[in-house]
Amino acid sequence: MFSSKVIVVLGLALTIVAANVPGAPRVLTGDDLKDAENTLNSSLQKLASGDGPNYQLGKIISATRQVVSGSLYKYEVELVDGNKATKKCNVSIWSQPWLDNGIEVSFECPGEDKVVKKHSA
Repeated sequence: MFSSKVIVVLGLALTIVAANVPGAPRVLTGDDLKDAENTLNSSLQKLASGDGPNYQLGKIISATRQVVSGSLYKYEVELVDGNKATKKCNVSIWSQPWLDNGIEVSFECPGEDKVVKKHSA
């Protein structure tokens, strides 16, 4: 009985510590989510003005940010294409703005090939 209580307490402690590990992905809410939305919209506009793809943001379902060599944003979103069709996709943006074309955007939508594009900050 005592050992099971110790295991539960240690498990909870590790969960709390793991949630605050530097460099771990962090679920975004509030102002951080708004900043991530702005980052995504900026990338969508830059890509649409170039060689595509041409999407508009419908809705963010979830988003995380991880500090790596730069920032890695991961989104689960609804995107609207040029035909006004909505699709649920996973989008990642790896931002290294100090590099030429240092913003890498990846789109993974069901039934489609993965698309990876780069643009400048």
